[in-house]
Amino acid sequence: MTLRLLLTALIVGLILPVVARAQDAPSATELRLGLAGRWTGALGYRDYQTDELQELPVATTITTPGDGATLIRQSLFDDGPSKPVWITTISLDDPAAGTSTSTSFRAGGMPELSTETVRVSAFADPTHWTLIYVETGEDDDAPADIRVTETRDGDALLSIKEVRPVGASDDAWRLRNQTRLTRLSD
Repeated sequence: MTLRLLLTALIVGLILPVVARAQDAPSATELRLGLAGRWTGALGYRDYQTDELQELPVATTITTPGDGATLIRQSLFDDGPSKPVWITTISLDDPAAGTSTSTSFRAGGMPELSTETVRVSAFADPTHWTLIYVETGEDDDAPADIRVTETRDGDALLSIKEVRPVGASDDAWRLRNQTRLTRLSD
């Protein structure tokens, strides 16, 4: 009987902190607001002709006006000599609905509007977590399910965008692009 009580106490001792941590996790919005700062890294994208990962250097600055819901992300991609590409994305989160609505602007292109559901998939502390964003949109001019997995590990941030035809099975997910960033000291 004592061994059973000891085993039960051990199991409860191991599970309870995980449950408490999950219940105490901040909202996705609170975690996203913690991204404010300067970052550098690379945008990797899948070349549809070769199916290989291509990378471009990127410098990103994330700011917030302080309203607790808005993020402004300005990214400069180096696409070769005299080919800088600026993309500015403004996101407005609705923590109650679990969504983030974004508009992206790029010179020479039409603004893109999207609304994603976002949830906290894993949380250890404010700088160690994973968020999952999901939406239905288009990829390669066809309807697609789009999933972005964003993982922060201290001063490292990795966002992986995967796509699949709408309604396809889980094994149909394919890498579309990824962004690897490292926080710069402010």
